[in-house]
Amino acid sequence: MLQLLKKPDPDSGGKILEWLGSDEDHAFERIRCPACGWQPAPSDRWCCSADDTPEPPFTWCGTVWNTFSTRGRCPGCQHQWQWTSCLHCHQWSPHEDWYECD
Repeated sequence: MLQLLKKPDPDSGGKILEWLGSDEDHAFERIRCPACGWQPAPSDRWCCSADDTPEPPFTWCGTVWNTFSTRGRCPGCQHQWQWTSCLHCHQWSPHEDWYECD
């Protein structure tokens, strides 16, 4: 995988990281929100911020990346996210529940 760093948004306070792989589009076909069925795209982004999340307390870093490109591990601080929020319905679900049978 190739890691690309983009200039962070000055308002976000965090780094923006993107991970690109040759099979990325295909890999995302088997990822869906357990609550509503929404399917994320490789271009969707989540932020490493523990405010108002079901995650146990941890020191977060503000990195912005696609959580499914790293199977929920923040590339900035290495926190392994147990929960993921849907960008469509805004419900939290266990991260592993997003993956259809691997």
